[in-house]
Amino acid sequence: MLQVHGVSFRYGRHNAVLHSIDFDVASGEIVGLIGPNGSGKTTLIRLICDLYALQTGTIDIQGFSSSSPDAKAAVMHIGSNDDMPIFLTGWEYASTLARLYGVSLEYQKLAMMFEHFGMGGAEHRLIESYSHGMKKKMQLGCAFLLKRPLTIIDETLNGIDIDAWYTCINEFHRMRENGLSILLCSHDFALLEKTADSLALLRNGYMGQQVTLTDLMDEYGGIAEWYRTTLLEEAS
Repeated sequence: MLQVHGVSFRYGRHNAVLHSIDFDVASGEIVGLIGPNGSGKTTLIRLICDLYALQTGTIDIQGFSSSSPDAKAAVMHIGSNDDMPIFLTGWEYASTLARLYGVSLEYQKLAMMFEHFGMGGAEHRLIESYSHGMKKKMQLGCAFLLKRPLTIIDETLNGIDIDAWYTCINEFHRMRENGLSILLCSHDFALLEKTADSLALLRNGYMGQQVTLTDLMDEYGGIAEWYRTTLLEEAS
């Protein structure tokens, strides 16, 4: 699904932020991308989404270069902020996204999604009236409805309530069962332990070896202990 090989990136001549990054996301796999603030996660995601031009290396999505229309049509990126067109209603926003992706979207399915997120009826209201958490639910709900082959989620669950958190976990599992892939960038280890198949640790612009969640849990008992141990080993 997603193959990242030999990707390096620098801002200006001297500020290198990524160093020969290699990792993959298979079809029907959820990969958790973790790392400290400033480790290069956002830069990497922007490169995958072709928001930044590649300098070295390759990024392929479903066999297409990340800069190609076919690759872009396969990816939905949900960022960490809640910037949305506040002059649209929820229904107008979702249906506009569907048209951009060439996907049909039934109103009834959108209304049901709003009900699942405890926002019944809000699809008729302007996004301007939505709270921060409602905007996040709107973004996530669109990803669940549009079902792109690869969904990139960058800290989007921050700020949503616990009921919506569990709803998202169930939807992530459903997407995986349907062969869809997710790159889940998060500091929420509890979320990753409930959803991820494997983890990739990015630190100081360097990517460690991907580890399966099963192996990690067997050896360390949890992501927090694995993360702490890995950092201690790097420091020694």
